[in-house]
Amino acid sequence: MFGPASDINLQLTLAAANPPADMTAGHHPISCSTMLVLEEDGRMGCEHLYVPAGDPRTQGCVDHSIAILLLELLRQREETPT
Repeated sequence: MFGPASDINLQLTLAAANPPADMTAGHHPISCSTMLVLEEDGRMGCEHLYVPAGDPRTQGCVDHSIAILLLELLRQREETPT
């Protein structure tokens, strides 16, 4: 990575990690506006459906969320005077 994190275009970064088309179609609990439930066996669900533990779309969302968090932490670190 070159230059300060504030120069990073977050949308382009996430687009570069775009999941395959088969992972973006249809309803998924992670995109539902109802309450999410994470079961002890790793399944995630909403009031409409459950997905199994290890679901690739869920993992993709988690990976994207972690990437956003890391970029934001880096930006904050670079803005903090030393």
